[in-house]
Amino acid sequence: MKEPRLTRRQVLALGGGLLAAQALGQGQPPKLIRIGVVVPTRTGSLEQPVSSSAHAIGGEIARMGAVMAGEEVGENAELLGTRVKVLLASAPSPEAAARAAQRLVATEGVFALVGGIGPGQAEAIAKVAQERRVLFFNIGNASDALRRACNRLTFHVEASAAMYLDALADWFVRANFRRWFLVHTRDAGGQALLARARKALEVRHWGANVAGTAAVAAGQPDFSKELEAIGRARADVVVLLLGGEDQMTFLGQYETSGLRAQVTGFPDPLTQTRDYFYALLRVAPRSAAGYRPLLWEPTLDNYGARELNARFQQRWGQPMDSPGWAAYQSVKMLYESAFFARSLEAGRLVPYLERPQTVFDVHKGIGVSFRPWDHQLRQPFYLVKIKAEPNPGFELSKRVGLASLVGEAPAIVKPGTDPVERLDQLGDGPRDFNCRFGGR
Repeated sequence: MKEPRLTRRQVLALGGGLLAAQALGQGQPPKLIRIGVVVPTRTGSLEQPVSSSAHAIGGEIARMGAVMAGEEVGENAELLGTRVKVLLASAPSPEAAARAAQRLVATEGVFALVGGIGPGQAEAIAKVAQERRVLFFNIGNASDALRRACNRLTFHVEASAAMYLDALADWFVRANFRRWFLVHTRDAGGQALLARARKALEVRHWGANVAGTAAVAAGQPDFSKELEAIGRARADVVVLLLGGEDQMTFLGQYETSGLRAQVTGFPDPLTQTRDYFYALLRVAPRSAAGYRPLLWEPTLDNYGARELNARFQQRWGQPMDSPGWAAYQSVKMLYESAFFARSLEAGRLVPYLERPQTVFDVHKGIGVSFRPWDHQLRQPFYLVKIKAEPNPGFELSKRVGLASLVGEAPAIVKPGTDPVERLDQLGDGPRDFNCRFGGR
């Protein structure tokens, strides 16, 4: 057996957790902890990262994060008399995700599910989790509607759309980008993003304004009319509230339009990967070289992040992009919750996760917790600058260099402030929700 890698940081975390477990009461930690991970996975070459199965790019990176977490957490768990087993299932569609989730619970006996990458998958898995009375950690769906579903067994490691939009507004308004043009889809999801973006700009940030909007169809091939409208609006920044493939199509046409406004895009598991950055730069080397918000940045080097990123790079030969971080931390948090709550039963685990004293180290500088009103993980975000087009000899194995870290939001280490209060400034607050988890 490999030598266990229980670091001083982990020992301290375990010590705090053991005290918390003692406070919760009696019982022994489970001897076997099974966690199910349901994500789409990719086939094919890294040289063609964006395809009809684009969501599998994020899913594949998430799979890597879950596998590595299972290996590392499992080694440390053995020191405490517990075994951890991560069971993987590939699911290209919501229907396949539901079937895989059902099988993992019924046949493999998992106490929790991790997934939600790709349209409809989070909703499908959450439904199974509710029916089978197991936990679900969402790592891929930012929809605010999913959070308003008030499913007490669902917790969100992926940030909410409201959090991402508030962070974007904060960054760009402070950088004096005052005239915004918002491109969104015509469907209900696109309308919801548009409304929440307006709120971020018009309610939370005085001095910014929406100079124009454009409603488009998903998969639209031609954006010439929208480009003309952007030119007339004299926008400072264009925000693409679109899926990753539509963002790429838009930027390819924006590149030759003559427009010079900054362009950024709404983040999802695909658009937060170096594979996606590489593909963007091939299509739009000038226009794609802008700023992007990320849940995790593989060049972080504080708070144990350097070591975590280095281990992922060594294990898989590529950067730990956001989906890999989310899956890794989900497995780790689920293990710690089962161990410290001394149970695999949802009836004990949910109250444990909802407690304000339940804090996790996710290598972001402070301990983080789940908000009681929407089960959203409180956490800071990172802003990166995508660099200019790589030279023809650029190696994908070195693609971590495609972007550099330029900021973090919010400033959680600002003197004289409560980190929890600062983190709760991003996203919707308790007044925006009707969930009453405590009575369910």
